[in-house]
Amino acid sequence: MTRTRNLGIAACGAVAAVAGIWLGYGEVWGQNGNLQTPPVDITIRDDLQVAPADQQSQQIVAAARAFLDTLSEDQTQQALFDFADNTQRSNWSNFPDGPVVRKGVMRGDLQADQLDALDALLRTVMSEDGYRNILLQLAAEETLDTGGGGPNFGDEYYYASFLGEPSTDAPWMFQFGGHHLAINVTVAGPDLAFSPMLTGGEPLNIEFDGADVFITEAETRAAAALMDSLTVDQRAMAIRSDEIINLLLGPGAFGTVLAPEGIQATQLDDAQRQLLLDVIAARLGFMNDDDFAAKMAVIEADLDATWFGWWGPVDELGAAYFRVTAPSAIIEYAPQNMRGDIPTDHAHNMYRDPGNDYGIAWIAEP
Repeated sequence: MTRTRNLGIAACGAVAAVAGIWLGYGEVWGQNGNLQTPPVDITIRDDLQVAPADQQSQQIVAAARAFLDTLSEDQTQQALFDFADNTQRSNWSNFPDGPVVRKGVMRGDLQADQLDALDALLRTVMSEDGYRNILLQLAAEETLDTGGGGPNFGDEYYYASFLGEPSTDAPWMFQFGGHHLAINVTVAGPDLAFSPMLTGGEPLNIEFDGADVFITEAETRAAAALMDSLTVDQRAMAIRSDEIINLLLGPGAFGTVLAPEGIQATQLDDAQRQLLLDVIAARLGFMNDDDFAAKMAVIEADLDATWFGWWGPVDELGAAYFRVTAPSAIIEYAPQNMRGDIPTDHAHNMYRDPGNDYGIAWIAEP
């Protein structure tokens, strides 16, 4: 596909030019002149133990090992990190390759059989919708122009890495990501934590397989349906501002606590509560079916303690920031309005589990 847009570093959105210096969410400038996300502060417990892996986890481990088996010795060294490596654990960003130096094995360096094995792993970790979302974001990336000497745009600049060896009886982590995408999955026996997960993309409106696609249509339509169902009084509670706000839980926000805002699920009727669950499912549905079902069971049990907030206009699909705040999930949809660009064509979206980011409930010292 021909690349047609030269966006420069500002394509990452949520940045500000201050005396000619670009600033992101939680990144800082490293000594090498690149943006770096500070290492997370996680002390790995000494007595790591996991329950026996279920069938889904066994399939994921098998797919991970099959991918690693295709790699050369040098590629394997690039891909594997110590499980306690907190620098690599947090090495993800909404920024493109170049300003951010990611580690792992680069997608553009993989041969056809290696790409097939990586795709098989992604298909096993994610649901069909989750895998399709990755394909859509890679396709969107291919429309961006490298600009010559600037950031590196293209589907080749995405990286796969592992913290710890894939195992059924010890915790490990799989990472895949690049510009606008970060899949961080901690595996502990039968349990998977997909937090933190960055999605979104730019452009969001693309042609894919001969059809016009709005990448974030499912989640924005689910949120719009919930808003449309609200009464005047309920809307007054849900809408926090008519102006969009920036992403709050992006790179570097590990441990950040957000106060719930908006309307609480206890203020919704049964049909509206289901619409709220639909908003959550539209994003968490990127997880494989087994782990999605387990997560949604927890979400539904805690629904009374769940809030929905809205910032921005209500009459244009995808033009507003919205947030779900639940005990075990915080979901943000954050459109970016850079230099007058259409905000519905660029978004940074986050999912975090405040109690189990990076699997801390299973791997961290109490």
